[in-house]
Amino acid sequence: MRRYLTSAVEQGLFSILNLGVNLVLIRLVAPQDYGVFVFWGALGYVLASVQNAVSICHLQVTPFGPGFEETRGRIETIMAGVNLVFLAAVCLIALGGVVVLKGLGASLGVWAGPVYLIAFLAQQYGRALRFSRRDATGATVRTAAVLALAAAGLTTAAIGAGDNGLSADKALILLAAAYGLVALWGVWSPGALSAVKGLAASLRAYPPYARQSGWIFLGAASTEVLARFYVFAVAGTAGAVALATLSATQLLLRPPALLASSWAMAARPDLVARREAGDAGGLVRQLALAAGGGLLLTALWTAGVAAAWPLVTDHVFGGKYAGETALVVLWGVCAATTFVQVVINTGLQSIKAFKVLALANAGASLIAMGAILAGLKLAGPPGAVLGTVIGQAAEAAAMAILLIVLLRRGHGTAPR
Repeated sequence: MRRYLTSAVEQGLFSILNLGVNLVLIRLVAPQDYGVFVFWGALGYVLASVQNAVSICHLQVTPFGPGFEETRGRIETIMAGVNLVFLAAVCLIALGGVVVLKGLGASLGVWAGPVYLIAFLAQQYGRALRFSRRDATGATVRTAAVLALAAAGLTTAAIGAGDNGLSADKALILLAAAYGLVALWGVWSPGALSAVKGLAASLRAYPPYARQSGWIFLGAASTEVLARFYVFAVAGTAGAVALATLSATQLLLRPPALLASSWAMAARPDLVARREAGDAGGLVRQLALAAGGGLLLTALWTAGVAAAWPLVTDHVFGGKYAGETALVVLWGVCAATTFVQVVINTGLQSIKAFKVLALANAGASLIAMGAILAGLKLAGPPGAVLGTVIGQAAEAAAMAILLIVLLRRGHGTAPR
């Protein structure tokens, strides 16, 4: 229980970081500039899902504790090397993307974007590694350090900017500095040095994991389509200002999804332990309790945000985005489906049902893409949110059915 509470505190700090940055930018920058920040921030989370497929997920489903030291150490070394290659590839591709965007004259092409992506992803890997080791305290300390550094940097920059306000470039660089400094914390540890020295060996040892990573990647990419396709669809069809409106109305509805991620981080080791013990019943009960509690908390949170929205727009957003209460409620429904989706997804990952999970995600993502594009055409940007809800609900239903069927067949839970 202590680990779950610590994980909740860690996710609370992460939520404060995200909320604080967005509130500052909504207040101080023009919607066009805020839309640029939202674009790169969303891209960071998309790539974090790819990173999860390539390396992190293999750590999360590997038992940690007495009797598993040799296996765990070997897999950590392999995944550290693979992650280094992944970060290098992201850097090169992101820089190329900025060149293309600048060539097209798009405002989204900022050089601070690739710097932010690398620092963010490096810190996310370290954070996930500590959670996979059941070290919620270590993850919390590092997230607190990111929050402190980001708060200091943004406050100083905001005061220095005066009436000119912050820019997306400056905000991205300051966040990159906070994430990067914390990611470098411990980089010269023996484990990190061995990963660098044994990079070639790590890559040679990776192929046995590559097939699973392929299915994990398909699942992760499909999940990101479900969660973030609206960002790129709206940015491409309605522009940065419309994207800023959607992001601002979603901002205060993000804590339930972050709480779901926090639960998943802390619960995975326990779910894996239940898998190893063949305790399918206990696994289902843990998932059902989390999903039910998440739905209740999300409903209460949404009602509170909707009731307070006029005050929020007047006193926090400087009069911007007033009259969007209906959109706030729609985001609340989306947050509820997201919570259930994350819980069931975590259960399927814990029993290593990567293939069926990927296929379910892929089917649901196709539904979401169609619904989002149709919603945009029929109802404008709010229709994109409704399309996201439809896709996520379809995925949650499909995953729940698959989980029940697989557990009844004893998939991944036979005693060893």
